[in-house]
Amino acid sequence: MSMQVLKPGFYTTVQDLGRPGWRKDGVAEGGAMDRYALRTANLLVGNAEGEAGLELTLAGPELLLEQDLLLAVCGAAMPPSVDGEELPLWRPFWARAGSVLSFGAALGGCRAYLAVGGGIAAASALGSRGTDARAGIGGLA
Repeated sequence: MSMQVLKPGFYTTVQDLGRPGWRKDGVAEGGAMDRYALRTANLLVGNAEGEAGLELTLAGPELLLEQDLLLAVCGAAMPPSVDGEELPLWRPFWARAGSVLSFGAALGGCRAYLAVGGGIAAASALGSRGTDARAGIGGLA
């Protein structure tokens, strides 16, 4: 994945299906709030269903695409647009390098998921790439 964050959105994090099995050590399982939407977005772009994606909360980010990418957005009604052209939710779409991908505020629901063909490059911590802000682990950088 090759994107530059122009605006971060309200609360955008890297999420996957979580880190089960660590609760006894005080680490929450975490992961995507809407696992169905994340799984579906990943499958639409050819990823494994548990691959990390971006979880967008209430208002999405603005991202400069640095290479051609296959993308899908599933979940809350937060329709994506590329260079001002609105694109469908729950469907894969190609976006060209140099394009700006943006999202408005959620019209229904709270969280949407952006999956990128090939996945999101984020360091793994305890078997997950998902962000756990309280624990300070996962896709923070």
